[in-house]
Amino acid sequence: MAFFGQPAGTYPVHLHSACNGTQKFHLTVLQGLSVGGDGSGSIEVPSSYFGRGLCVIVYTNTALSRVLTTREI
Repeated sequence: MAFFGQPAGTYPVHLHSACNGTQKFHLTVLQGLSVGGDGSGSIEVPSSYFGRGLCVIVYTNTALSRVLTTREI
């Protein structure tokens, strides 16, 4: 799964049952997203997660206090 137009850095990524950053929707932790200087990065998401109405949540920090972006899958 590719991401574009994000600030450079490394971000924690979770899978949620809804596109909402609160932890009550949390299902599992995915690999971290590393975004390069060109604003792009990608992560592997198992194909079994697609088509089930789930959402990938990228957080701005390890405290999970702010959402950088979401992607419905």
